[in-house]
Amino acid sequence: MINVYVIGSGIVGVSCALNLLEKGVKVTLIDKENSVKETSFGNAGVITRSSAYLINNKNLIPNLKKYIFNKNPAVRLNHLYLIKNINWSRQFLYQSLEKKSERNISYLDSIIRVSLDEHKKWLTQSAGMSRLREGGWLKLFHSEEGAMATDYEQAIYNKLGINFDILNAQQIQILEPALKHIYGSALHIKDAVSVDHPGEVTQSYINLFIKLGGQVIRDGIQSLSIEGNQVALHGQKSYLADKVVLAAGPWSNDLLKCVSKPIPMCFERGYHRHYQFPEGPRLTRPIYDVDSAFVLTPTTQGYRLTSGSELNDKTAPDSFVQLDKVSISAQQSTYLGAPIENTEWRGNRPTLPDSLPAIGPCPNQDNIWLAFGHQHIGFSTGPATGRLIAEMISQQPTFIDASPFSPARFY
Repeated sequence: MINVYVIGSGIVGVSCALNLLEKGVKVTLIDKENSVKETSFGNAGVITRSSAYLINNKNLIPNLKKYIFNKNPAVRLNHLYLIKNINWSRQFLYQSLEKKSERNISYLDSIIRVSLDEHKKWLTQSAGMSRLREGGWLKLFHSEEGAMATDYEQAIYNKLGINFDILNAQQIQILEPALKHIYGSALHIKDAVSVDHPGEVTQSYINLFIKLGGQVIRDGIQSLSIEGNQVALHGQKSYLADKVVLAAGPWSNDLLKCVSKPIPMCFERGYHRHYQFPEGPRLTRPIYDVDSAFVLTPTTQGYRLTSGSELNDKTAPDSFVQLDKVSISAQQSTYLGAPIENTEWRGNRPTLPDSLPAIGPCPNQDNIWLAFGHQHIGFSTGPATGRLIAEMISQQPTFIDASPFSPARFY
């Protein structure tokens, strides 16, 4: 029996570990944190095929002027950081060309479309199905014409078979009475689901992994080395593995570069803050205010408000400019209680130039397997990634063609 270490216990890592364990592999999950704190903790908990509609689609280049001067709340750029990573920036724009982006959208949808069933499997086994909400989610526009202007996005949804409705102001109020009367139109993504706290759900999957016989080690791995036919992991202690799965999100390249060429990666940093629930009606599903660029979702810790993307280095100082701006917009959208102390959070979402994760063996180190680069939608793509990794390591037929996600595309 091979001995596999999975580095990183976020949604991607634990999905790899659970699927490998299911196939009879001896698996150790290793992470420096005692609880889920990073990217898998801080997202909105939405699982939706609409996430396949990539940021770098054919409309990106024509709309660059909206973002370049940091006047749009959806994106905040550190220009020096992007210049430093100019090759990534060029490739990100190149991949937005229509044929390339639509191909990438199709590839991404191929793993998102099965992730809900994977989530349901682990939620059932961890007695967590009650955490799943099946009311879809809302993309809201302030004007009556806002939803109608998304004709290209709607065309992609129709092509993929994503179920959605266009709502007017009255229909929005019927669906979500807790919203104030500021929205003129919306897209209701009907087959989306969400959970009441993604970090807690991910932790329940880790607990399930342990219950099923998996081993968890808390240690911060600082480097890797090749020792004969095995891989050595070096932290406070050293460990030997037959195979290693790198699922450490934004820190994966730090380890990969010890044994191979790193993958081109930049970071979509994101922020959130929690608010107490108000008296009276509450939102029943996540909402995305497209014009003001925030997501608001009900969680076990009150409302979670998340801001747009900040393209910056993962070690750069926190900047709550976007979050502070959208907190004003959110107050105009619905009734919020008081901010909950000590709930401000920042995470690093690792994004590859084509917005597709790297899933598969490292081309020049076949004992190293990569499972990272899920940008800001790892909760929708992580479970299927785990299934692919387990099938490939077990040398079984994969449920889809895994070649579009192969790390070899960067070598």
